[in-house]
Amino acid sequence: MPIKTAWDLTPLFSGIDDPKLTETAKASTMTVEAFARKWQDRDDWLVNPTILKEVLDEYERLMHDQGHNSLAMYYLWLSSELNQGDTQIRAKLNQARHLAQNLTNKTQFFGLRLARVSTKIQTEFLQHPELKNYQHFLANVFATAPYLLSEAEEKILNLNSGVAYGNWIQMTESSLSKEEREVAGQKRGFAEITGLISSQDKKIHQEAVKAFDEILAKKIDMAEAEINSVLEYKKIDDELRGTTRPDQLRHLEDDLETITVDTMLALVTDHFQLAHDFYQLKAKLLGQTKLAYHERTIPYGQIGRHYEFTEAVAIVEKTLLAVSPKLAEKFKNLLTNGQVDALPKTGKNGGAFCAHDLLSAPTYVFLNHTGEFKDVLTLAHEMGHALNNELMREKLNALDFGGPISTAEVASTLVELLVAEELEAGVDEETKLALLVSRLDDDIATIFRQVSAYHFEQSLHEDFRQTGFLSAQNIGQLFKQKMTDYLGPAVSFETQHEKWWIYWSHFRRYFYVYSYASGLLIAKALRNKLREDKNFIDKIIEILSAGSSLAPKDIFAHAGLDIGQPDFWQKGLAETSRDLATAVALAKKLGKI
Repeated sequence: MPIKTAWDLTPLFSGIDDPKLTETAKASTMTVEAFARKWQDRDDWLVNPTILKEVLDEYERLMHDQGHNSLAMYYLWLSSELNQGDTQIRAKLNQARHLAQNLTNKTQFFGLRLARVSTKIQTEFLQHPELKNYQHFLANVFATAPYLLSEAEEKILNLNSGVAYGNWIQMTESSLSKEEREVAGQKRGFAEITGLISSQDKKIHQEAVKAFDEILAKKIDMAEAEINSVLEYKKIDDELRGTTRPDQLRHLEDDLETITVDTMLALVTDHFQLAHDFYQLKAKLLGQTKLAYHERTIPYGQIGRHYEFTEAVAIVEKTLLAVSPKLAEKFKNLLTNGQVDALPKTGKNGGAFCAHDLLSAPTYVFLNHTGEFKDVLTLAHEMGHALNNELMREKLNALDFGGPISTAEVASTLVELLVAEELEAGVDEETKLALLVSRLDDDIATIFRQVSAYHFEQSLHEDFRQTGFLSAQNIGQLFKQKMTDYLGPAVSFETQHEKWWIYWSHFRRYFYVYSYASGLLIAKALRNKLREDKNFIDKIIEILSAGSSLAPKDIFAHAGLDIGQPDFWQKGLAETSRDLATAVALAKKLGKI
C-alpha cells in the first residue's frame, strides 16, 4: 500500500461539521456526569480498597473511551495545526475546550480527594493486591497532595487556563504561521523559511535569514506581551501551590527527582567546552574564523542533497528493519494509514511533533519536510515517538498510557541515533566526516543547547519574579548570555539574534527542554547496550512499552541503567567527546584543517 503524506483524520471525524462531534460531546457529558453522580457524595472508596478498585475501573474506562470530550478536542486541535488561520476551526476548538474544562471539573473531585487520604491509607492502597494494576497511578496522585488547592480553586484555575495561558501561546504561533516572504524566487511560509536558514546555498541562506528577521521584528511587541503573561501565569500558580522553585512541578509531573535533573544539568554545563571546541572545528571546516549565530546550523560537506520524503521513509524503514521487524511494520502502518502529515504549506503550523490522546484514538505525526538532510532525522525522531505510543498501546491501561517527557524523548532520540548511523555506514571518508559533523551538530544542539535553554528559562522566571516585567531587550540580553555560554568564542551572536527566542515555542511549555538532553544521553546508553547484544532490542521494547506504569528510574533500572548516578550522564558526554576527537583526527587526515 502506498504511503500517504497528509493526515487522514476520518477515524476521528469526517469534518468540522460532522454531526458526530455534537453526539460525542453529549455522550462524553453523560458518562462524566454519571461518574460524578455515582461517586462524588460517597466516601467509602477513600477507605475501602475493593470499592476504590471499582472507581478506578470506571474511571479507566471513561479515559479509554471518551475522556473529557477528548476525541472532539483532539480532532479540532489537529485540524487547527493544519489551518492556523481558520477562524471556524478555532471557534469550534474553543467550544470543545470549554466543555472539556467543565467536564474535567466534574471529575476533579476524584484525584483531589484521593490525594488527601492519610499516609496510613495511602500505604494500604499501594500494597493492596486488588489495586496492583493501578499502583503507580496511585503513587503519582499521592505525590501531588502538597501542591493541590481546594476543589473550588482548582476549578477556577482550570477554567481560566485557556484565557490566561493557552490563548497567548496560540496567538503567537498562529500569527507566525500566517507570515509569508519571497525567498529564492518563491513565496514561502514561516516554517519553510525557518528550514531554509540551514541552506548551503549562500544566497538562499541570506534571503531566509533576512525574511526570518523581518518576521520576528514585526512580532516582537506581541511576543513581549505574550511571554510576560506566560511568566506571570506561572508565578501566580507557583505562589498558590507553594512550590519552592519554578521547575519543581515539571519534575513532579515527569516523575523524576529534582536532584537527578540538577545533576544532569550541572554535568552538561561543566562540559560546555565540548561545544566550544566543536564550533571551532566547524568554523575551520567552513573556512571561517567565526560562525554567525544563524550559520551554526549550515551543514558541512556534501550531505546537503535533497531527500524526497519517500527516500527519507525508505532510509528509516531500512534502519528499523535491521533491529526489529516489529518496529518496522508499525512504522509502515503509520504511513499507509494516513497518520503522518509530511509537507509544509501556508497556514500550517511550523515545526514537528507527534500527538496522541486517548488510548483508543490514533497517533498522528506532524512534519514540515523540505528535503534537507536534517528532515530525515526529524522523521526518525517523531516516528520514534509514534512507535513509543504504539508499543504502549499494546500493554497498558488508559491511566498508564503515555509516559512523562523524561522517558518520551528516549524513543525518539534512539531511532534518530540509529538512522544517523545507517546514513554513515559504508561511505567514503569525505562523506563520513560530513555525516560525523552532522551528528555532532545534533548532539550539541540536543544536549548543550537545550541545557542552555533550560538555564535561559530559569533566568526568565527568576528575573520576572524580581522585577515584575521583562522588556524584549531584557529578554534578548538574557538569551544572548545563555546561548553564548554554550556556543563559545567561535560563534558570533549579534544584536539581530537577540529576538530569536520568539519562535522557540518550548519556552512557553515550562522546562520541557531538559528532556531532549536527558533523552539523548539515555538513548546513547541503550544504543551501546544494543551494540553489545542485538537481542537487547527486546529489553528496549519493554522499556518503551512501560508508559507511566513505573517511575522512569525503575524503568531504566530494568535495563541496567542507574539514571540517579552522575557517572551515568558522564558516560554519554564522554561518547560525544570521543566523536569530536574522531572528527578532528579525520579532518586533519583529509587536510581540511
